[in-house]
Amino acid sequence: MNRIFADADVGRKNIVFGITLFVILGLVVGIPLTINFFGGSVLTNAQYQTWKVVHGYGVFLGFINYFFGLLIDRLDLTRRQKETSSWSILIAGLIGGVARMTLVLLSALGDYGIYASLGEVIFIALGTILFLHGQIRVLNWPSHDAQLPRRSVRSH
Repeated sequence: MNRIFADADVGRKNIVFGITLFVILGLVVGIPLTINFFGGSVLTNAQYQTWKVVHGYGVFLGFINYFFGLLIDRLDLTRRQKETSSWSILIAGLIGGVARMTLVLLSALGDYGIYASLGEVIFIALGTILFLHGQIRVLNWPSHDAQLPRRSVRSH
C-alpha cells in the first residue's frame, strides 16, 4: 500500500479519494455505458448522454485528485498552503463528481447543476492557484544557484 501513496502526507487523502472516485464513477457508472455500447441499452438516449458526461467528469476528477496527491507534498509551500490546496481539490472532486452524480440520480441537475459547476470551478481554481504558486517558487528560487559551490576549471 505504501507504493500507492509514494511518501505522500498531505496528499494521501487526495490519492484515496481519486482512486475511490475512479472506481465508483469510472467503473460502476461505466458498466451501463458499456452495455449501451454493445446494443443492450438499459438507458434512454438522453440518460445515456447524461451519464456519459457524469462518467467523464468523475474519471477526470479522480485522476486530478490522484496525481495531485502524489505531487503536493513535493512543493515548496507551507503546510497550511498544502492543506488548503489539497482540500480545495478534494472538495472540487466531491462537488463535480459525487454531487453532480447525486443531482443526476435525483433528476435535479437542471435545477442545481449550475451551482455545482460554480462550486467546482471555485475550488479547482483555489487549489490550482496555490499549486502553481508552489511550482513557480521551485522554478524561480533566486538564491538556489548562489548557494552552489563554484567549480574551478583547470587546464591540463
